[in-house]
Amino acid sequence: MTKYFVNCKTLDELKKSYKAAAMKYHPDMGGDTATMQAINAEYEARFEVLKRSQNEQAAEDTTGRTRATTESAGDFIAIINALLKLDGLEIELCGRWLWIGGNTMAHKEALKAAGCRWSSSKKLWSWHFAEEGAKWHKGTKTMAQIRSKYGSTTFTRGGAGSDALPA
Repeated sequence: MTKYFVNCKTLDELKKSYKAAAMKYHPDMGGDTATMQAINAEYEARFEVLKRSQNEQAAEDTTGRTRATTESAGDFIAIINALLKLDGLEIELCGRWLWIGGNTMAHKEALKAAGCRWSSSKKLWSWHFAEEGAKWHKGTKTMAQIRSKYGSTTFTRGGAGSDALPA
């Protein structure tokens, strides 16, 4: 039964919904373990369905615009869990990339250990699943251009606003 991810039609939508659910129900954010386990199980099941669909579309796409993925549900769950344990961060999801700002200096080593990279041009840490064989290159787009193209959902811990959560 799908409870948390009913309207998710793409992996990007699923990740956005998972992040929102984790920010609300994660034990480090005032939620409980049983609820988070149910969310994780549902996320993993839905992720596999959407991943299979995307990989099938990629196989049929002769233009090369749709790419297959080897990412697993656990990859995104792990980074969100790691980030939720660090106070003072502002986490922004743009497409499949996480951009991390706020009080990052205090968590520099933890961010590196979690696989995040520092972007000196954007003055933010970033994380995305690195596909095998895919080349990573430094982009020239500004955060405004990235937000405009991929959309953006930002959550802060203890800040003001509709997406803010109590510490």
